[in-house]
Amino acid sequence: MTADDPTTRLLEALEGLDLTSADGRAGISTLLSEIERACPGAILRQAARIELRALRWRRDASRPDDALAVPDLHDAA
Repeated sequence: MTADDPTTRLLEALEGLDLTSADGRAGISTLLSEIERACPGAILRQAARIELRALRWRRDASRPDDALAVPDLHDAA
């Protein structure tokens, strides 16, 4: 990762974020809102993947074309 890489910049911004403070919580809320605005559904898809991993769900490794199929939950009721 280079200094111009978005991931590097994001990690640097998050490094000093204190989620126990009101400012920190407001900052993370703003950041998540911007991510959602730029890529609708991205946060929910990632959360679904994390939950699947927590349940120890794995895709079929014998089928390399088997993609991680997580439904788009953005408009879920």
